[in-house]
Amino acid sequence: MGLLIITITGAIIVIAVISLVYGIGDLYEFLFLLPIVMTAYFFPRYGIATSAVMGIILIVLNLIFLGSGMQVLSLSSFTFAVFVGIGGIVTMLSENISGLKKRYQDIFSMSEAGMIIFDRETGMISEANPSFLTPLGYLSLRSGVPPFSELFDRPEQYRDLVRDVSAEGRVTDRKCQIRTASGDMRQFQVSACFFFGQYILCTFTDITERKKYEDTLRQSLAEKEILLKEVHHRVKNNMQVIMSLLELNALKAENERERAQYAEMQGRVMTMALIHEKLYQSPVAGSINAQDYFADLLQNIISASAMPGVQCIVKASGVHLDIDKAIPCGLIINELTTNSLKYAFRNTAGSEIQLLLGTGGNGVCTMVYFDNGPGIPPSHEISGSGTLGIRLIHMLVRQLRGEILMTNHNGTHVRIQFPLAMHDYGMQSTVSCMAEEQTTISRWS
Repeated sequence: MGLLIITITGAIIVIAVISLVYGIGDLYEFLFLLPIVMTAYFFPRYGIATSAVMGIILIVLNLIFLGSGMQVLSLSSFTFAVFVGIGGIVTMLSENISGLKKRYQDIFSMSEAGMIIFDRETGMISEANPSFLTPLGYLSLRSGVPPFSELFDRPEQYRDLVRDVSAEGRVTDRKCQIRTASGDMRQFQVSACFFFGQYILCTFTDITERKKYEDTLRQSLAEKEILLKEVHHRVKNNMQVIMSLLELNALKAENERERAQYAEMQGRVMTMALIHEKLYQSPVAGSINAQDYFADLLQNIISASAMPGVQCIVKASGVHLDIDKAIPCGLIINELTTNSLKYAFRNTAGSEIQLLLGTGGNGVCTMVYFDNGPGIPPSHEISGSGTLGIRLIHMLVRQLRGEILMTNHNGTHVRIQFPLAMHDYGMQSTVSCMAEEQTTISRWS
């Protein structure tokens, strides 16, 4: 480039001399701008010096061929100043462009993400940084990197990428497989946008190892879920064995009271066995659908009783319980349902049990159970010091870290509130007025 500028400068001086000798015209002065601009752009450090030299040459030529008059000196001086000014401006612009170019090249080459610039028409890669070349096994673009369109596992992936960038201006987070120099395939996450003209800038993140790690975790999680479901299945089977043993002991019982006690124990074991059955059937590990579980639980309890005509209504849609909450809740409902079947219904005509579950925004679950029997006798103790079943209910409510309220309102109503999470939520205080509490409960029906 330097030799070319020197040649152009010599040619311009010759043209200027000829123009001055033969008086062809004054346009030769503008030709001096060409070497000035070229030097200032390609060699900024010599830009101003070259402008000054070209200005001095022009002044000397004018003085030799046009004389040393004041008009010639003033015009030559003005032209000299213009040359120096233009050279300085072009030098400054060239230095700024060089700085921006260096900054861009540093960012491009030092980026941890792979980056390339390619022609969307031909697929030829014009620039590529080490973060793109190294994972693919290439040292540089000169080491035989094929067109970008040939690196894809499937050609339609390249066509779709170019088409979407052309239509939308950019694409992000597109996953694709790219072929390495050795022929292996690696997983990349690709983003692309227009660069200049028909060029497209692509950035790449190598996710091959992350993908393998995710697949390993996914497989490990699937295996653990299978093992956990198998554990729940075996626990359920073991509890069924316990129920069978209790049934055998009940057959040997000497009186009705002992047989009733064995039946109660069977009901409690059945309640826990059903939870484990629901857990290994649940699509969500460690969680059961409250609607399905309580509907099956009440149906099993009533089917095992001598009153199969009792109607059960369960409304717990959208509520899911983990095993730590499901077992106490199931045992509580088992005790309440058993008591209702024993004492509330003299006949099955019109007999009904309802169970409602709902969750609030504060993480508190409310469970309401009621039957349409005669209600709790006035003399019945509900503070926790009554029958074994009542004491068990209060113990289970304490295990849930909850609150319980039993009232009469056209039957027995039991309302229990407990936090769903392991830590305690701020429990809302129980309404002290019994009439207000009965009104609140009756709204659930």
